[in-house]
Amino acid sequence: MESRAACTMLYHLLLQTVKTQQSAGVSPGQPHLLQDELYGDVDVEKAVNDLSQAASGGSLYVIADEVGSELSRVYRINSYQTLCELLLTRVPRLHLWAASCFHDFTPAGWRVEYLTRPLRSPPAVVREVEQDEMITRDGYVLPYSERGVPDHTDGPPVTRLCHRGQGHSGRRAFECIRCGREVASFLHSLRVGVTGRSTTTSTTLTSTSGGTTPPCLQWRDVLVLYWGDARLKSDMVTGLQEAGIPVQVMKDDDMEDVVRARSDVVWVASGHRVRGLERKVVVYLEELLGSMYNFTSPRLDLMSRCTSRLVIVSPDDKPLQSD
Repeated sequence: MESRAACTMLYHLLLQTVKTQQSAGVSPGQPHLLQDELYGDVDVEKAVNDLSQAASGGSLYVIADEVGSELSRVYRINSYQTLCELLLTRVPRLHLWAASCFHDFTPAGWRVEYLTRPLRSPPAVVREVEQDEMITRDGYVLPYSERGVPDHTDGPPVTRLCHRGQGHSGRRAFECIRCGREVASFLHSLRVGVTGRSTTTSTTLTSTSGGTTPPCLQWRDVLVLYWGDARLKSDMVTGLQEAGIPVQVMKDDDMEDVVRARSDVVWVASGHRVRGLERKVVVYLEELLGSMYNFTSPRLDLMSRCTSRLVIVSPDDKPLQSD
């Protein structure tokens, strides 16, 4: 599940490339999206068999993104390494590329490149992400290095809202209509989804033609992220809807829609469903996580999805990780 969004996105990008090459008269190979869970020996054996059959004695090119997870790391499950080792024995002409934020999932002897320059997010967001305990305390993820290019701007400041005070209800922001309204008010202040009028004047005619310009930000540019199972009905969602925000809670069947940003809506999703995706505006609903969630990385997995404007809604208690 953790890599499904990223791999689905890569699959569609490859399909676009294939179509472009075909229109130019080139006959490339056909990409295939293979979705297998790798939680045990039986799962690994099935995936190896599927890939071996796809190779049919020829070359096999495999791209795997978002390899490994906090859950695999905590419980010392490394099915991916087993998969790679078995593939090497069964597919002689194997070409495999994989990416992971964790630096200890690589099979022994394989070439490794460490990419640690923060290029996705502006400095204001990077400073939040690099405080994640997977980086600072556990060492599971390598720290950021210097960006290597000039920062022309620090980026928009991180916006912090608090689930506290008059009108707020429930223990968590997700249970609060008031928090939904405050998030909606912030999104409206960014003029998300607002179109403008453009006027073009001809130099040879005295008439003026007007047209509609697309909005700088669209609803599909926004993600509201949290930890836990999908909550199809919540007071937060109700607050957003009452304020006129087109919002939808992501389910498994919505993966394609979210990956390709087809619907112009604000998607509300659990963090593990959107790994590898990026959005201009990310609203993170912070929670106080107990020991059963000790494998979560809210900064690393959720805040890092943001390419411009980050909003953090904190509970009425001490935040999970201090600044």
